[in-house]
Amino acid sequence: MKETQKSMVLYYVQDEKKRIQMEVLCMSMSIGTKQLKPSDLNTQVGTLIGAKNIEPLDPAKEAKAPAIFCMPEIIIFSGIPDKKLDEFLFSYKKVGMTPTKLKAVITPQNASWSLYHLIRELSMERAQIEAKVKRLSEAKQERE
Repeated sequence: MKETQKSMVLYYVQDEKKRIQMEVLCMSMSIGTKQLKPSDLNTQVGTLIGAKNIEPLDPAKEAKAPAIFCMPEIIIFSGIPDKKLDEFLFSYKKVGMTPTKLKAVITPQNASWSLYHLIRELSMERAQIEAKVKRLSEAKQERE
């Protein structure tokens, strides 16, 4: 994955205004962009960022996206240094863009996953976080 050090944001949003805001924000920070499409769901994330030497998908381990799958909004960061990523996220909030629940940074592990696999993993993690927050909130209310 070292050959893909170019800063890039891959994203899927449904709102045209948000798409334009994303493009302008990335352009102002000299970050490349790639708008994802539902047809990318069964493509490896590493392939989407242009990485070479990605292990091919193992059809026995990798589930295909169902024919009827509503692709959620997602932002994927590739090759962006931590400081610049923090700056991006700060600017994202500052310009008032609506939050995107699913965000990921490309890693050697998830680069070989399909976009659909990554979305499923992020969705499960998000559901676990939201459930924990709900339990903590309910526990706090009981104490009050």
